Amino acid sequence: MRPLVTLLLLTLLLTACGKPDKPTMGLYPAIHRGDINQIERHIRWGTDINQVDADGRRPLHVAAAQGEYVIARMLVKAGAEIDAPDRNGHSPLYVAIMASRPRVAELLAKLGASYDPDRLLDAVVERGLSQRDVIRLLVAWGADLNRRRADGSTPLIRAIRAGNRVLVKNLVLQGADVNLADAAGNTPLAIATTAANQEIVRLLRRNGARMEQSGA
Repeated sequence: MRPLVTLLLLTLLLTACGKPDKPTMGLYPAIHRGDINQIERHIRWGTDINQVDADGRRPLHVAAAQGEYVIARMLVKAGAEIDAPDRNGHSPLYVAIMASRPRVAELLAKLGASYDPDRLLDAVVERGLSQRDVIRLLVAWGADLNRRRADGSTPLIRAIRAGNRVLVKNLVLQGADVNLADAAGNTPLAIATTAANQEIVRLLRRNGARMEQSGA
């Protein structure tokens, strides 16, 4: 009898060990807190990890915005829709870039997320984001720093017009052409000079900018 009882006890113990504890907080609060244990419980208990919150976001959007690398990876591996849009039509990767979370954005790209580096760069410049690693990542993905829009402006020219010295600096460091003029023939240095932004003028001059239009 004793071996049978021992076997039964071991079976019950293994069964108990294999059954995960129920989560004690909601999935979104767990992500906001970075509570990996609670998120694992939700995944194992079959919580819908693509559920939409009151702000139109999904769990992966929240993890991306917060820069939660490990949690983002957990969610994707558990079946989170990697390109699912929020209510503004933005993917988790887009959210990661706009939140200046390049490490999470790079992870999502490696896991299969789709992206358009030029459109992302346009959005970064429009929002005035200036983190160096974000610009570097977009360039590595193939973003064209010298691509002109319909008005002939480049990302560098738009950053100069916005007076964003840090963004100008990082665009130049990543290879933006400091002498590529807009459709009207205005060079970046001429635009900065007209705006009387002496910091940007000095930055451009140090990097070989000229007042006259280049042949590009």
